[in-house]
Amino acid sequence: MAYKWNDFLDKIYGCWLGKCICGTIGAPYEGYKGRMNVDFTPELFEEMLENDDLDLQVLWLDVIEQTGPDFTSADLAKAFYEKYPQSPGEYATFRKNYELGLKPPLTGKFNNHFYREGMGCPIRSEIWACMAPWNPKMAAALAAKDGCLDHDGESVVAEQYMAAAEALAFNEKLSVRELLIRALDYIDPSSAFYAMAGRVIEWCDEYGEINSVFSRVLRDYGHSDCTNMFQNMAIVLSALLLGKEDLTTTVMTALNCGFDTDCTCATAGALLGIRLGGNAVLAKYSIPDQMFRLGALVTRRSNYVKDLAEDVAAASLLFSERNSKFAVAGVPDSLPTAIVPKPRFPVKVAFTYSDGKPSVKPGDTKQIRVKLIPVYKMRESGTVTLTAPEGFTVKPASQNFRFGLVKPELLFTVSVQKDIPVLMEKNLIRVNVTLKSGDSHDYYFGFVGDQIWRVYGPFWENTTYVAPPKAKESYYAGLGGAETEDQALTVMRQFHLNMKADWTKEYLEDQLLGDAVLPDELLQDPKYRGFTAYISGDRFRFEDLMSNSMPCVIYMVRDLIAPEDTVVNVQIGHSDAFRIWIGGDLVAESDGPEHWTPENIHRKNIRLSKGPNRIVLKLARSSGTTDFSLIFTRGGPCTSHFTEFGSGARI
Repeated sequence: MAYKWNDFLDKIYGCWLGKCICGTIGAPYEGYKGRMNVDFTPELFEEMLENDDLDLQVLWLDVIEQTGPDFTSADLAKAFYEKYPQSPGEYATFRKNYELGLKPPLTGKFNNHFYREGMGCPIRSEIWACMAPWNPKMAAALAAKDGCLDHDGESVVAEQYMAAAEALAFNEKLSVRELLIRALDYIDPSSAFYAMAGRVIEWCDEYGEINSVFSRVLRDYGHSDCTNMFQNMAIVLSALLLGKEDLTTTVMTALNCGFDTDCTCATAGALLGIRLGGNAVLAKYSIPDQMFRLGALVTRRSNYVKDLAEDVAAASLLFSERNSKFAVAGVPDSLPTAIVPKPRFPVKVAFTYSDGKPSVKPGDTKQIRVKLIPVYKMRESGTVTLTAPEGFTVKPASQNFRFGLVKPELLFTVSVQKDIPVLMEKNLIRVNVTLKSGDSHDYYFGFVGDQIWRVYGPFWENTTYVAPPKAKESYYAGLGGAETEDQALTVMRQFHLNMKADWTKEYLEDQLLGDAVLPDELLQDPKYRGFTAYISGDRFRFEDLMSNSMPCVIYMVRDLIAPEDTVVNVQIGHSDAFRIWIGGDLVAESDGPEHWTPENIHRKNIRLSKGPNRIVLKLARSSGTTDFSLIFTRGGPCTSHFTEFGSGARI
């Protein structure tokens, strides 16, 4: 049975009303962790607030309107980079990777340790459900093109799940519980998200109230980051299952669980908005059409949610021929079901790294596969030519191709000079595709240069200092007197089984920060001579550098090369004691352990000079593993990262 156009439009209107109203309700409380007791009042959404949950989906709508249903992840990535300047968390990681010449899905995978499972992915699902109403499989496939820009794995699965659930929400015959269960059929059943969603459904059935369910969520899926996907999606599901299909009850249930409240409220509200319809939402709150505020650099015909809904509904028609479930009657004749894409070069290019890793160090040789994809059927031939930056070589420099029954795939070998004096982080390879007809276009992909460090150590101490024994001399007396047998046994076994990282002892400060010279007898000791380490990305662990597992202290030295005098802001992540000096100045330190995040410490307005800037890092491993990260940003938290720096190779 065909749906009437106005009824279909009302469903989409409800989606975006729910997204905007409920996102605004949640926004002021974003980041508060734990239960709250906020009572509902319409004053909570008196003034609409800007929200990335909406911003990026309006940006995706702009891409769809220009490219039609054949849009690619690359199209979304280009728009994301050029038209959305805000850079919190994974958005900043995406921007950095994109600047470094990486393409989706590597923009979401590479160097994305902390945020790859962020909530910033499933909050963008509604646009794909609206492009594929009643078709959860199609909605999930569209969502995957988006999620991989700045996330990986489980967060992409979560976005696919929400897109599928929201596509099913257009079916009024399904209850919220039924559509949430059925949506599981359209995601990877081996995923951790699939298991989590099933458990939340069981907990809601078992407990029937949010306090107990929320306690189980944090017990099994709690995370220090307020924006982590698992705990927040568990909150969304709990609110939808326990909210009695009432918008106010549902959104306040989500809100009062805290964490990423703008996202949890907006996501739950959008799904319920589809079920209720826009007019029912307006009637419930006795309000007129709402206006949204936009942070993306795109212009819509107005800021009214109703106009946005009409534009989204019109865009869905572009997918209607591919959506076997689409059945809407009374579509206005003025709305096109296809568009003529803007003229573009008729060949797309995909790049694949032979080992799946875009990072390189001096002396590396890697293969890159260049796949040529015609936009339409063609029998054209041409030439592909690769041009590398200084210190890199490409063989062969160019290859010919011809389109035929298969899409051409060309293999090139890229090598890094072994004695390259400076390895930059950003190394772009220009790929020129020239057709026999004379048409030509340049593409770019990148290799990410490793950071080059000199590592000294390990330096360690016994738990109790005992002078080295001589012949026929027992060292046990040196363990000291103990008042009780228990104390004596503890001291002895600690001495036998443990070591310590003596953070207060200055092993190499005078040499690395001053002019002191090591005694001749130490010059041949490997821990004082040091070794070169290559670090891919911003984060590393002790275990990446050394295979020992003992408590110890190490020093690391890097000559960071800046192309010009620059003021930077530093984000430091650490899990143990550290000190860091830049240009001889102590920039930051911590004398104790910490749970690692990329932003444990911020330092603003650090000056770098043109050329080499000596970084000296002292790190301790007191227990377990030690994580450390160092990121240079342009304006402090939630701003873009520098990609212009390099490492001197001769430390």
